[in-house]
Amino acid sequence: MPFRLKPVYKNYLWGGKKLIASWGKTPDSETLAESWELASHPDGENVILDGELSGLTLTEAVRKYPAIVSPKFSPDDTFPIMVKLIDARQPLSVQVHPFTDYARRVENSRGKIEAWYILGHDEGAYIYLGFRRHVTRREFEAAIENETLTDMLRKVYVNDGDTYFIPAGTIHAIGPGITLAEIQENSNITYRVYDYGRLGADGKPRELHIRKALDVTNTFPLNITPPGSSGNVIVSCSKFHAERVRAPFTGNAQGRFVFMMCLEGECEFSCGDFACDMVKGDNVFVPGDCVNDFACDGDGVILLTRE
Repeated sequence: MPFRLKPVYKNYLWGGKKLIASWGKTPDSETLAESWELASHPDGENVILDGELSGLTLTEAVRKYPAIVSPKFSPDDTFPIMVKLIDARQPLSVQVHPFTDYARRVENSRGKIEAWYILGHDEGAYIYLGFRRHVTRREFEAAIENETLTDMLRKVYVNDGDTYFIPAGTIHAIGPGITLAEIQENSNITYRVYDYGRLGADGKPRELHIRKALDVTNTFPLNITPPGSSGNVIVSCSKFHAERVRAPFTGNAQGRFVFMMCLEGECEFSCGDFACDMVKGDNVFVPGDCVNDFACDGDGVILLTRE
């Protein structure tokens, strides 16, 4: 049976108020940087809100019933992906995520491929995505030391509905005034290389991870076209698939879980004996072993994600 998930709230110094004001999020803080809508990770665990699994974390449920993910999923495997909402009132650090081989060897973790779907932006909002030209490792290191790194980066002005694919090893940063949905591998490994001289809550500069970043960063320019994007499909790669679908529509899990989050409007979700209303910011998880078709009726727009 499908179920809803309780989001995990993360507040960092760059977070804003848009997820609270416009997306129905209810943290204990006045600002909110990230809402982890689909998360089965030691740093953040969704709790199931419906049915016989109510009260379990997603990780606990998957270990008990691995077919929730897919019939071939092992309880010893880690859940494959995460989905977040992000509100950047201030810019995020310039950073990079490791590829899988390096992450497993150094961090005992997955690597991190991710995609950004722009949901809202202030006038002039931009991201950094890769280098403008090929740079040598020595040039890269010197730019970090001289605090001129952003001069080397490709600055991309964004619009609502844009999608950006960020392979592991790609240097990047979300600029100020952007709200987005992030679909990513289930990893929370980030190597900061530049943080604008900001201080953390302890009054000290936030930690940088320059040596590791130098190890993993691809210093060649990046093709920013998302793989597999066409029509309703936002991105389709070896790690995840995401599409934007307007209700009414029907579907089936087809042996793989489906995660749905409402981006705008309203709709009624139904599947077998389960039904719920969805408005902006609400989510529903359809297990991989669900045999019933599901339906979304109404005029809502849904971000539909699966492995």
